[in-house]
Amino acid sequence: MVACFGLVLLVEVFQLLWPSDRFYPLATLDGYSVGGQSAHGAAQQLNARTLQRKVTLTDATTSTKVTLTAKQAGITVDYDARAKSASRHSLAQRVIPFSWLFVHNTTSDDLPDAFGASKGQTHADAVNASVKFTDGALRAVAPSVGYTFNASDIRKAAGSSFASSDTDDDLATATIEMNIVQPTVSIDAAQQLLKTINAALGDGVTFTYDDGSWSLPANSVAKAVSTTANEQDNTQLDVTIISSTLIKQLKSHGVALQVAQKAVDDGVVPSLFAVKGYASRAIDAGSTASSLASMLASGSNSPVGISITEVDNFELYEGLPTQGNTKDKLSQLFGDATYSVAVYDLSTGKSKLQINADAVTTSASTYKLFVAYSMIHAVESGDLTWDSTLNGMTLSSCMATMIVDSDNDCPEAWLTRYGFDSLTEQAHEIGANNTNFQYGDMTTTANDLATVLKGYYSNSIVSADSANHLFELMGEQVYREGIPTGIGSDGVVQDKVGFLDSLLNDAAIVRCDKGDYAMVIMTDGASWHKIAQASLLIYEDL
Repeated sequence: MVACFGLVLLVEVFQLLWPSDRFYPLATLDGYSVGGQSAHGAAQQLNARTLQRKVTLTDATTSTKVTLTAKQAGITVDYDARAKSASRHSLAQRVIPFSWLFVHNTTSDDLPDAFGASKGQTHADAVNASVKFTDGALRAVAPSVGYTFNASDIRKAAGSSFASSDTDDDLATATIEMNIVQPTVSIDAAQQLLKTINAALGDGVTFTYDDGSWSLPANSVAKAVSTTANEQDNTQLDVTIISSTLIKQLKSHGVALQVAQKAVDDGVVPSLFAVKGYASRAIDAGSTASSLASMLASGSNSPVGISITEVDNFELYEGLPTQGNTKDKLSQLFGDATYSVAVYDLSTGKSKLQINADAVTTSASTYKLFVAYSMIHAVESGDLTWDSTLNGMTLSSCMATMIVDSDNDCPEAWLTRYGFDSLTEQAHEIGANNTNFQYGDMTTTANDLATVLKGYYSNSIVSADSANHLFELMGEQVYREGIPTGIGSDGVVQDKVGFLDSLLNDAAIVRCDKGDYAMVIMTDGASWHKIAQASLLIYEDL
C-alpha cells in the first residue's frame, strides 16, 4: 500500500512539475509524434514535414493531374500557435493520477488553424521534354505542364479530407481550375533526338586543331550536352552545348593545354596561354561548342575542329604572375603600390577574396554609387520624381551623367542640397559603416563599396527596376580600362570608377560563366593596366 501511494505521489509530482510548454512523453499532434518536445520545437518539426506532404490536384477543365508538395502548391503552414495551445495541460490533467498516459492524441478543430495559402497565385511554366546528362548518362527527360491557380481553392475543394490525420496520406486531393499549359516538345521527340546524339557520340569524339587530334570518351562529351526548343518548330529540339562544361572536359583531359601550346607556337595567342592555368583562354568556347552541336545533331560521328580565341590585347597578359595563390599573384603584380580588394559571390553573399578590404581610403568618384542610392531612395520614398530638377536638368539625366561620364556637378549639387551628414547616415544605414562624406574628403573601403553593390544586386536597398536601371548606366560608363578590360569577353562588367591624383578605384558587378560577383579594386600608385590584370587574375582563380 505504501509503495502504491508512493508511486502515485511520484506521478503526481511528475505531472505537476512537467513544463507547461512541453508535450507529455506519449503525445501526438495531428498524427505526428511530438512526445517530450517543446511547443516551439514541435511546431518547427511539423512545419517542415507538412510542407513536404503531397497535394494531388486535378484540373477541372482538362482533367490533367499534377502532384506537388504542399510548399510547391502554395499552401502555408505555421504550427506555432496550434502546438502552443495543444501542449498546455489543464489542472485536471495535472492532478488526475497517470493522466499523462492517456492525454496524448491531439487533433481538434478547437485548436488554432495551422494552414493558410500564399497571397499570390501559384504558377509554374510548362517545361518541355529535353535531353540532359543525369545520373551518369544522357537521358530523355519527360515534360511537365504549366499551371496557374489560387492556393486557397485547394482547401475549399478538398473539404473535410484536407490535412488528414493520417500523415501517410496526401495532405489534400482536390479538383480545381488550374489553367493548364501544355509543353510543346513531347518525350517522343526527346527520345528520338537522344538516339541521334548517341549515334554521333559513338565511342568518343575526336577534336582537332592544326596538326593535332585528341579523342574524348563519349561520356565526357555527353556531360556538356543540353537541348532547347527549335525557334521555327517548337515541337522539336535543337542540340546545344554548355560551353563551360565542354571547356572543363577539354582541360581535364589535357587537350586545352596542348591546343594552347600549339596556338602559342603559331603566334596567335599570348605565350602565357601555354601555362596550365590560362590554357583554356586560347579556345573560343562558343565557336567550338557550336561545331560540336552541329556534329551531334547530324547523327554522324566526325572530327570537331577547335576554334582559337582572337586576342586583340596581348599586352594584358605580359608579365602576369603565375606562381602562388591569388593573394601572392596580386602582391607580385602591384609591387610597391597600395591596394585593397574585396570580391563577393553575389548568389550566396559570401566573400571570395579579402585584401585590406576594411582599409579606409579616399573614394574618388566611387562615392557616386552612394549618391545614386540617395537619389533612388528619394524617388522610391515619394519625396522626388525622376523629372524633378537638379543642377538645371532632370534628376534622371543628372544620375545618368554622374554614372556614365563621372560628372561631378550633379553629385555636388545633391550634396549641397541634402548635406554631407545625411549621405553619411544613409551609407551607414545600408551597412557601409566605414563610409563618410565630408567636404573635400569622401572616404570608403573596398568592403563598403562591395556592400552597396550587393545591396543593389539583391534588391535589398532599392527596387529591382531601379537597380537594373543603375546597372545599365554602369554598363555604359565610359572609363573601361580597368576591370572591364581584364574580364573582356569572359563576362559582362557594370562598374563605377574613381580616379584622383595617384588613386585609381574600380567597383564592379561582374557577370560571367563562373557566376555573378561584386569585385572592388582600390589602388594608390598603380595603373589601370594593373587593375585590368588584377581582375583577370581574380577571375581565373574564382
